[in-house]
Amino acid sequence: MQSVGPAGSAGEHTDLRAVLEATRTQIETADCPECGASVDEAQDVVCGRCGTRRPAVRDHVEFRLGPAAAVTDRGLRRRRNEDACALGRIATAEGEILVASVCDGVASARRGDEASLAAAEACVAAVLTRITARGVQNLDDLAATGAGAAAEAAADLVRHGDPNDPPATTYTGAVTRGGSAVVSWVGDSRIYWLAGDGTSQLLSTDDSWAEEIAAAGVMSREQAHADRRAHVLTRWLGHDSPEGPARARRFRPAGPGVLLLCSDGIWNHIPEADRLAAVLASGRGEADVLGDARALVDAALADGGYDNATVALVPLDPADGDGGEWDPRPDGSEDTGPILIPLDVDDQPRRDTRAESTVDPPDHGPS
Repeated sequence: MQSVGPAGSAGEHTDLRAVLEATRTQIETADCPECGASVDEAQDVVCGRCGTRRPAVRDHVEFRLGPAAAVTDRGLRRRRNEDACALGRIATAEGEILVASVCDGVASARRGDEASLAAAEACVAAVLTRITARGVQNLDDLAATGAGAAAEAAADLVRHGDPNDPPATTYTGAVTRGGSAVVSWVGDSRIYWLAGDGTSQLLSTDDSWAEEIAAAGVMSREQAHADRRAHVLTRWLGHDSPEGPARARRFRPAGPGVLLLCSDGIWNHIPEADRLAAVLASGRGEADVLGDARALVDAALADGGYDNATVALVPLDPADGDGGEWDPRPDGSEDTGPILIPLDVDDQPRRDTRAESTVDPPDHGPS
């Protein structure tokens, strides 16, 4: 199922909210998929005759937008899907700009599904709106616009619920043009570079207890990820989120590949970049980006699928542009690498000097 917003000078974008509304009646009134019992026999979310869980509107949604694709799935064990994804694209004088976001509602807070949906769609809408209103923008500023809008949208949900238990979500975003990208994140959803030339790597760093403990040298990374506190978030988006900028990374690959944005329902099963890239290389055809997205979700489900699983894939090829997105370094190379982007729109992106020594982040996952 998919819905794409209007094309034109404002670009086009996916619309998960519209998909959910358009299919709600059809799904909620359907007969049981196992025994054929009518909805009148349903008891809460299960069939009253055979006990099979009835499908929900958000269980599985797929999007294809130009060269990009996204798939979100409830998984095999969760009661509902609290992940969300969004894609957008717009033509500019300097080339097409693609934007993607994947967010994962925090399970320990209520209404995580609302927070993830609000954040992902706000990110994409804000980037397209800024380009339409102001013309061509640099990728750093567009990434900051998307992340800031996502943060604001997630925080604003507190007005419609218990202020002592505000919704929260993780966040990933990517903005690309001409073979260059800025990726940004808050929380433990991840962004990978996947390519067939051996350069596949994890681009993001989890905002989690395990990563902070390992970075501080208190434990080894293996010890930290084996601890029961490993997945406790240290950053998230929401009304009660910690202050400070989001981490981000300027990236321009040497050859073609795809950016993967994913929730932890994917990388908990397949944390290694090379293994993720191998899933894409399993023979579905070079142009089948939606098939690749489905394959990644299917691989997570085949490994147990105990969490919501969501991916967005955005192709990136340096042959599509001549670089020059950022000022050159003294040696003439492009100034890629880690930066910090504000979640407050009044601030400006800046270099992340704490992480500048990490040119290619280590590919690590929980033990």
